[in-house]
Amino acid sequence: MINFKSIIFAGVILTSCNLDKPKDSGNETVAKTIKEKPAKVIVKTPVSFKGLYQYSKEANILQDCDDPNKKYWINDSLANMSEAYKKATQFLSYPGETVYAEVKGYLAGKAISGDASDYENVLVVTSVNKLDQKSFRTDCYNYEFIALGNEPFWSVDIIPANQKIILKYAGKEKVYEFPYQPANVGGGVHRFETKNSKNDKLIVILREEKCSDGRSDRSYNYSAEIVLNGETLKGCGIKKGDVLD
Repeated sequence: MINFKSIIFAGVILTSCNLDKPKDSGNETVAKTIKEKPAKVIVKTPVSFKGLYQYSKEANILQDCDDPNKKYWINDSLANMSEAYKKATQFLSYPGETVYAEVKGYLAGKAISGDASDYENVLVVTSVNKLDQKSFRTDCYNYEFIALGNEPFWSVDIIPANQKIILKYAGKEKVYEFPYQPANVGGGVHRFETKNSKNDKLIVILREEKCSDGRSDRSYNYSAEIVLNGETLKGCGIKKGDVLD
């Protein structure tokens, strides 16, 4: 005779065992919750950098003044350095012109893609302390001569490192670019002569003699005379390394 009490008791036990097992939905398994430690945040302290800064569609770089062989790709998302560059070069500038910059920031390492990957380090700029057009006072500006004159104001930068001679003529609100040609030198006179693709012709004559600009007490070691397309302008000249009175 079948013992119905025994059957009912066995059924209760089997049901209890099944309730203790995790439910399986198809091929899915019950996931385990893993607690991960939060990533350690590394805070980099900004330090000072100074150099020659260039901004364009193709370049956003700083050449280090302390080591000219070092060039950093600039990330200026925190300081908007490119806008400061545009303001500094809005008058009498030429494509690719560098400006003198003093900034604070930190090195973030080499980029893995894009134009920035061509450089050994990305400099993240956190603040801009100074950004000015270059002059003969800019220590890390590697010019050969700078000539300048007044009434009308003009200046000529002779830059063999960039293979350029640049004339900024404020009286005409115009910048002339010329290819660099070495000077003919003799008798204390340096004569540069060059012509650009627009058929502009420039002659720069620098004579080793004392010169005054007529507007300050400064004494220069060279007099300067330039001839632009037949127009003659006179002023004074500075050779890289000159100590001015």
